[in-house]
Amino acid sequence: MPKPSPAAPVAATASDDSDLKIPGSLPPREDVAALLSSVPQSGVERKGMPRNGSLNRRGSYRYKSENLALSSMHSLYAPVENQVTQYRHGIQDGLEGYHSWFNVLLIFVPIGILGRLFGLSDTYVFIFNFLACIPLATILGRATEDIASYTNDTIGGLINATFGNAVELILSVSALQNGYTSVIKATLVGSVLSNLLLVLGSSIFCGGVLYAEQEVLPVAVETNANVLQLAVFSFFVPTVMDYVTPDTMKHKKKTLEVMSLLLAVMMLAIYGMYLFFQLFTHIDAFNPDEDEEAGPSEASPLTGREDEMSIATVSSEDVEPVATLPVAIAIMVVDVIFVSLCCENLVDTIEEFSQQVGLDDKFISIILLPIIGNAVEHLSAIIVAMKNKMDLSVGIAAGSSVQIAVFAAPFMVVLSWLYGPVHLTMALTALEALCLWMSVGLVNMTLRDAKTNWFEGAVLLMAYFIVAVAFYLTKG
Repeated sequence: MPKPSPAAPVAATASDDSDLKIPGSLPPREDVAALLSSVPQSGVERKGMPRNGSLNRRGSYRYKSENLALSSMHSLYAPVENQVTQYRHGIQDGLEGYHSWFNVLLIFVPIGILGRLFGLSDTYVFIFNFLACIPLATILGRATEDIASYTNDTIGGLINATFGNAVELILSVSALQNGYTSVIKATLVGSVLSNLLLVLGSSIFCGGVLYAEQEVLPVAVETNANVLQLAVFSFFVPTVMDYVTPDTMKHKKKTLEVMSLLLAVMMLAIYGMYLFFQLFTHIDAFNPDEDEEAGPSEASPLTGREDEMSIATVSSEDVEPVATLPVAIAIMVVDVIFVSLCCENLVDTIEEFSQQVGLDDKFISIILLPIIGNAVEHLSAIIVAMKNKMDLSVGIAAGSSVQIAVFAAPFMVVLSWLYGPVHLTMALTALEALCLWMSVGLVNMTLRDAKTNWFEGAVLLMAYFIVAVAFYLTKG
C-alpha cells in the first residue's frame, strides 16, 4: 500500500490558515469573549495537534496568524478591562472594612420599621429597632472614617466631630421633636458615663491582663481631662441654679434657658479651640515620632519579653481598606435614613416599653440607649488596648466623651432654640450631675500618671455598675 504523501496534511493546514482573517474593525465584545474562552492563548486546537498548538508529530509548527489576531484583540481591550477590574476590586476591598459580626443584626432593620407600620406591640418595636441601630451605627462610623480619609486633617476632624456621634444626635433630635427633654439629657449623660467608665474601664482591664503596665500620651490625658472638667462645670452651674432658686421666683425657667444657651455657645467655642489645638498648634505633641511611640509602650507585657511580632506587624495591621468616596457617601446617606427611622421608632415607644417591662425611662436612657452608639467604640477600644496601643484606646473613649459633652449636648441646646417645641437646658438631676462629676474625677485620677494597669480598669468598671444600680433602683 503506497505511503501517503506528507505534503497533504500540510497543504490542508495551510489552506485552513488562509481562511482565517484578521478583522479590520473591532468585533463585538461578546464575540471576542466567546472566542477567547474557546481558544487557548498559545494556539488553536486543530485535528492532529496538541492543545498548546505548538508541536505535532510532523515537526515544529505554530499558528502565527491566530496568535496575532488574539494578541491584537487583547491589546485593544486590555486597558478597558484593567480599569474595570481595578475599579471593581477597589470597591470590593473598600467594602471589606464594613464586614462585622454586628451585620447579622441588620435583619432587624426591616422588621422594626415594618413592625411599627403594621401596629406591632410597642415592646417588640422598641427591641427590634434597638437591635437594628447597633449595626447601623457601626456602618455609619466606618463610612464617616472613609470620607474623612479623603480630606485633610482639619476637614476630617470636623467630619468626625459632626458624624462621629451621629446616632446620639439623631436620637436626640427625634426626642426633641416629641418634647422629651429629659430623655435627651439622660441619653447624652449616659453616653459620657458609658465611654468613661464602661468603654475605658474594659479597655484598661483587658489591656492590663496582657501587659503589666501600659503608657498613655501625657498631653492627650491632660487635654481631655481639662475639657471634661470644664464640661462638668458647665453642667453643674445650671443644675445648682435650678435647685437653689425657688420655684416661686419669677422668670426662673427663662433664666435657666438663657443661661444654658450662653453656656452652650461657650462650650462650642471651646470645642473649636480643642480641635485647633490638636490639629494645628500642637499637632506634633499629639503625633510623636514612631521611635518614641515604639519605646517603652511596646515592651512591658507580663511575660517580660518584648512583643516583637506585634511591633513588626503594626504597619500592616494599621492599613485598612478604604471605600471610594462616592461609595462611602452613598453608604452614609442610606444609613442615616435608616438610623433616623429606627431612632424615631425608639423614641415613640420608649414610654410604653418602660411601663411594660417595669424599667424607668431614666435607666433606659442612661444605660440602654448609649449601647447603640458606643458599641463600635467599645469593641475598637478593647481591640487596640489588647494590641498595647493604649494611646489610641484612651483617645477613642475619652475623645468620644469630649464630643458628647462639649459638642453634642451644647449643639442640641442651640438647636432647641432654632427648632423644637421646647428649649433644652443644661440643668441635670442631682443624681445625674453627681455621677457625671464623680466619673470624670475618677478617670482623671486613673490617668494622672499616664500609666494604666488592670486593677484601675476594674475600678472603673465597678463604678459603672454602681451607676447602673443607682438608676435602676431610683424608679420614678
